[in-house]
Amino acid sequence: MAKKKNKKITQSKSNTIRPDTKNIFIATFFIVLGALSIFAETDSTAGFYVFRLLKSLFGNFYQIIFSPIILILGVLIFFKEGFSFNNSRFFGLILYFISFTSLVGSFNNGYNSFFNFSDLLVSFFGNISGVIFLIMIFLFSLFLMFRISYKKILKKFISYTPELKAIKENISLPKEEIKEVKNSKLNKELENIKNLKLELEEEIKKVKNSKKEPKQLELEEAPRKILIEKQESNGFFKKMKDSFVVDKEDETKINITKKEEKSFIEPKYDSWKLPSIDLLPNIGGNIKVDENAIYNKQQEIVEKLSQFKINVNMTGYRAGPTVIQFRLQPDDGVKLNKIENLKKDLTLALHAKSIRIQAPIPGEGVVGIEVPNENRQAVGLKEVISSKEFNNPKFEIPIAVGKDVSGDIIVGDLTKMPHLLVAGQTSSGKSVGMNGFIISMLYKFSPSELKMILIDPKMVELSIYNGIPHLLTPVITNPDKALNSLKWAVAEMLRRYDLAKSKNARNLKEYNAKVKKDEKLPYIVIIVDELADLMMSGNKKEVEGSIARIAQMARAVGMHLIVATQRPSVDVITGLIKANIPSRIAFTVASQIDSRTILDKIGAEDLLGRGDMLYLPTGVLEPVRVQGVLVETPEIEDVVNELKITIDPDMLDNLYDDSIVNGKSNTSGSILENYNGDQDEDPELIEKAIKIVRESKKGSTSLIQRKLGLGYARAAKVLDILEELGIVGPSNGSKPREVYE
Repeated sequence: MAKKKNKKITQSKSNTIRPDTKNIFIATFFIVLGALSIFAETDSTAGFYVFRLLKSLFGNFYQIIFSPIILILGVLIFFKEGFSFNNSRFFGLILYFISFTSLVGSFNNGYNSFFNFSDLLVSFFGNISGVIFLIMIFLFSLFLMFRISYKKILKKFISYTPELKAIKENISLPKEEIKEVKNSKLNKELENIKNLKLELEEEIKKVKNSKKEPKQLELEEAPRKILIEKQESNGFFKKMKDSFVVDKEDETKINITKKEEKSFIEPKYDSWKLPSIDLLPNIGGNIKVDENAIYNKQQEIVEKLSQFKINVNMTGYRAGPTVIQFRLQPDDGVKLNKIENLKKDLTLALHAKSIRIQAPIPGEGVVGIEVPNENRQAVGLKEVISSKEFNNPKFEIPIAVGKDVSGDIIVGDLTKMPHLLVAGQTSSGKSVGMNGFIISMLYKFSPSELKMILIDPKMVELSIYNGIPHLLTPVITNPDKALNSLKWAVAEMLRRYDLAKSKNARNLKEYNAKVKKDEKLPYIVIIVDELADLMMSGNKKEVEGSIARIAQMARAVGMHLIVATQRPSVDVITGLIKANIPSRIAFTVASQIDSRTILDKIGAEDLLGRGDMLYLPTGVLEPVRVQGVLVETPEIEDVVNELKITIDPDMLDNLYDDSIVNGKSNTSGSILENYNGDQDEDPELIEKAIKIVRESKKGSTSLIQRKLGLGYARAAKVLDILEELGIVGPSNGSKPREVYE
């Protein structure tokens, strides 16, 4: 039995190929194949088949890609001891063929070969990134095949280059020298501290020994004990003053005024870096339509109108991201209102959710029937910002709006609008559109060129922008602070007019061209996300008045409004506001009445939601149907975070101006601005009293006592101040005073 087993073992050993025999076979095969690829003639049978095979695998440059590496491997396997063709070298050879062939293909368009993956890699990574990726794969394949140490190669290169060697020697200091440098620096610092200590001790001795008559000292000479004497207040509009008195032992007196409140200093943004466009995703692209479906719908429109004895000719269509506009020309004698009255019948015939009829299309001489696109597409902000329309130098403040029914990009210029009113019900895309306006401005301007005031009574829509340097103040959610910011804007508008007048400038652009760089004024955009909540806060008249004043006059000095509301009713969008804000955007609304309120036309009730809007800029007779840009929360966060990173940490203390929302520090533009009477009363208390009497429609001392918890004398004093301000009328015996609107 043992003999049989031994025989089997010897037989199995004899069947296996020895490693050196295997290497000799592979080396011989590689050398012969390499020689054939170089020297074979195509007219021979073997040469012809080798030529065709290598050309299909590696292309026309097969003698450069294939032949050298195969010959080198064959020679090394044959002559170098320990060099064998294992799995890692086989994998490295495949990577070499792919990377080298793809590199050749990336620089030769239309290069046909099996191993050419350049088109796939370039479309995935881009041109430059794809080439870099292929080079890295090429170097990695050489490492797998030949175990090349790139670190050693780099060291040898540095050692053979005199300039690099000198730099290396200068950079790498010995550890002992580094310790000596550190110790010498520490010794110098200790000596400086000792000298300062001695100087301070000498100064203290001089102060103690000096017994001169009282004199005025600077702040640096302030002695040991300081007593504070407070002066009486002369009113809340005057600066408080304190005097500091030294202990009698030193008989030295210092009289200085109280340190003034720290004024706001605008940070400088000389080298501002705009956000990267790569933060925004690639959304949208070419609009796709089904030609057969288009033809069928055209026939359905013609047939349905012919049933009502209306003959039309279809002249074409325009495909947009949201709707397809079918254009038709009615025969002579057909009244357009007949076609408009058949909207419901056409909706039924086309199996559509809703349609909109534009009769006629201005300047075209045809009627447009807008039907929802079955292949609805979103419009990406990146596509709009990268377009030539957005980067048109004629636009001073471009804002991304979206794409129209023809698929053309629509961009608005806020300076030409010059104010914008936006309305739409919940989930219509209004807030997304507002975010699109804000982000598009952040991509265009530095903080020194454009500032914003964001008012968000809903507290959740715009708070994501807190911390960016483009804001004049943190996002405002309090109605009282919102009113103060609008009053501040009125005062700032008047101040800018005075500055423009001093330079004989008609607008902000002319003013900035005439002053120095440090004196240039930025654009200011005030964005109100929910006007209805602000109007319902109890300050409707003041809010409406401030918005109207800004809308009437602020355009010339570079201040613009974007006002949005969910409720486009007449008590929110009043006649005064509509008259002064000419540009409008209507998202989906509930009824024709709401559509007329915002646009003075019907049509917004037929919109499809999710960014579908009617855009009516200044000077346009008919609104344009547009699909708004899509900006989602992660994209906004990425842009905001990049802006926050760009800020120098030293600027954080002066990033925002608190006086804008602080009623005490800014009464300019408010109802207390021209009041010159008794100013010892708290202005916040006066504002509260005004709010109380206006809400109750009557003014009396007992009412103010009860609501504000004041005594009779102080309540009567507050009521007298309200009378001087023109809020309430004179005393009328025992009856409450009349409240003036």
